[in-house]
Amino acid sequence: MFGWLARLTTRHPWKIIVSWALLLAVSAYFALHLSSLLTASGNKDPESESAEAQRILEENFADRYPNSLIVLVQSDRYQVSDKEYQQAVERITEEIAKHKMVRKVENYYSQNQQTFISKDKKKTFISIGLDANESEANDLVPKMDKELQSLKAEIKMKDFKWWLTGGPALAYGLTIATKEEVTQAELIAIPALLIILLVVLRSVVSALVPLIMSLFALGITMALCYFIADQVTLNVLLTNSISMIGLGVVIDYCLFIISRFRQELEQNRTVIEAVQISMLTAGRAVFFSGMTVAISLSSLFIPNIMVLSSIAIGGIIVVFLSVLISMTLLPAILTILGLRINWGLLPMYRKKKEKSPWLTFSYSLMKRPFLFFIPTTLLLILLSLPVMNIQMQVPIASASLLPSSDSTRIGFERLTKEFGQGDIFPIEVVLKAKKGDFFTEENLVEVDRLTKQVEKLSQIDSVVSLTNWNKDWKLSDYQNAYQNWDYIPDPVKNNINKLVNVYQGKQTSIITIAPKTDPDDVKSHKLIKEIRKIIDQNSFNTMNVYVGGITAIGADFDQRIFASIPYVIISVMVISFLILVVTFRSILIPIKALLLNSLVMLSSLGALVYFFIGSNMETINSVTPVVLFAVLFGLSMDYEVLIISRIRELYEEGRSNEESVARGIAETAALVNGAALIMIAVFVAFAFSEISVIAELGFGLAVSIFLDATLIRSILVPVTMRMLGKANWWLPFVRKSSIQGETARVYHSK
Repeated sequence: MFGWLARLTTRHPWKIIVSWALLLAVSAYFALHLSSLLTASGNKDPESESAEAQRILEENFADRYPNSLIVLVQSDRYQVSDKEYQQAVERITEEIAKHKMVRKVENYYSQNQQTFISKDKKKTFISIGLDANESEANDLVPKMDKELQSLKAEIKMKDFKWWLTGGPALAYGLTIATKEEVTQAELIAIPALLIILLVVLRSVVSALVPLIMSLFALGITMALCYFIADQVTLNVLLTNSISMIGLGVVIDYCLFIISRFRQELEQNRTVIEAVQISMLTAGRAVFFSGMTVAISLSSLFIPNIMVLSSIAIGGIIVVFLSVLISMTLLPAILTILGLRINWGLLPMYRKKKEKSPWLTFSYSLMKRPFLFFIPTTLLLILLSLPVMNIQMQVPIASASLLPSSDSTRIGFERLTKEFGQGDIFPIEVVLKAKKGDFFTEENLVEVDRLTKQVEKLSQIDSVVSLTNWNKDWKLSDYQNAYQNWDYIPDPVKNNINKLVNVYQGKQTSIITIAPKTDPDDVKSHKLIKEIRKIIDQNSFNTMNVYVGGITAIGADFDQRIFASIPYVIISVMVISFLILVVTFRSILIPIKALLLNSLVMLSSLGALVYFFIGSNMETINSVTPVVLFAVLFGLSMDYEVLIISRIRELYEEGRSNEESVARGIAETAALVNGAALIMIAVFVAFAFSEISVIAELGFGLAVSIFLDATLIRSILVPVTMRMLGKANWWLPFVRKSSIQGETARVYHSK
């Protein structure tokens, strides 16, 4: 395959270049509009108990609107009871009600409930129910916000401030912030990448070619993802995965092939020969590296969580295109450029050094392998120790994902500070009657029994159900009242209708629980477990019980992630092992690679825990370790494949194991470290993101690649290969082929 592809690209270079250029031109429009199709949601297990609870509520309560907005209003001059305050709130409400999607607007003056007033009586909020899907609600946010901000020009509004927040506003803010963060990270990364490429490749043209290839890979990937996102809901982190993984991968792959191409030119090969040999050697390594990265990323589909699937889709497509571009467009361009690839050679690199310091270092490793192996391994184990203190949790009901200056985040944090997240985002225990309705005596007995048991829990601030909303009543009073429904006052009926679907059969009821802690607090997640334990320990014969609400959604999401981790690890390791066996024609080298990758993974997680949890964060996003594992396991194989492929070439030429390892490390060290610097530059650019999950991934991957290139590939790989000796290449029952033989066959077939 590699020989055929090498001949094709050198025979028809212009056809290949023009084809790719046309594809990029067509892709431009769709790539630029990808972000408009993405959503900030996806942190939910669709098969969980909380998801089922949410579905039941949406189907049985006509006045419940899952996509709702909130306007927080504040005045330093007036109190909510003042006439001026009421006029301001009613003016805002009037502007909100103009939108067709708005189905319900509630404020203090329409509901007359004290829950709408803050303790200092200077803040209130307006609740907005939207008859809209998630995409429509998100699109409404900027329009409504602009209209509300325009009210500030009115004289009677000058003493008031307000912020539009709530789920759709947070989602819209995260979408915009993610887009801006990607652009900012790329603006930081690209100049850094150009400098690194100039240092590593030593010429202007050689440095520019990989950057041009990255434009093709990222642009076409985003266009392809546009068509996928048009059919399937995808998370905004898709664009981050494309840029973060794609920039590093495509530039690394181009770096490997260009470096080999220039080496072959220095051996007085013709341009055609240099391109074809580069494809058979570095191109082969790139192909298997790409396969490993793609397969590692495919493990993110296992949890069946939309946010992880989005990252996987973006990563797999950009890796696939990076390999395809590196093996078709790049060799076509190299064929056209020929010796001009060295144009703009930097003066400081015109003279070649007689002896590489890496060769001296490599022979030192061969002489005293245990002297380097023991302290390096101990250092990595030491770095891994903080992993024992890791705490993971997705911030499902938090604005912390947004930049601190974002107005939606400011409004949300002030809202929760004044009114408490427990009341705004309660735990909802959903009850579904098996027979009859919830006004029957039998069902009310069960509701009351569950209510009283839940009320005993220490972390609960309040509980409201069909059998406790009037503190002066006994169960018999509730039973009597519901049997005489027509005599209940209308305001009370309205409140009861929020607890049972009175006008849709009365077969679904809710117990609303306000925790003392925020939904993303660890104590709130423990409370979910305690409530479910109560339900499991008691048999409720007349009803099915589901624990829902935003806290339960977060807890179920985390549980789904944790349950999937063993399957993700096993699948990545087994498939990576099989690919590496095929690539290296060895059993022990793949085993060694998996062990060393696991060690660097634990070390980078340890650094992540130390830096984030040890500084200002209580938990790490539960998405981070899973994505970190999948991405790192794939990317680190780039260097493994490149190094081992070169060592294998030297070994097949007849050199001893020690000399092959020493020379292989020396010849690839500068390239591997240059490639690692490229990856680190990309990841560090994302580590400065104000979006916490992106910052965690950027930091974790930057540390991982640094440790992988310096301690693993430069020290532990060569010393372990030295200790294993000829056993490195042991592969029973399989006839071995050689890269040298493959290269020779290309020329015989010409």
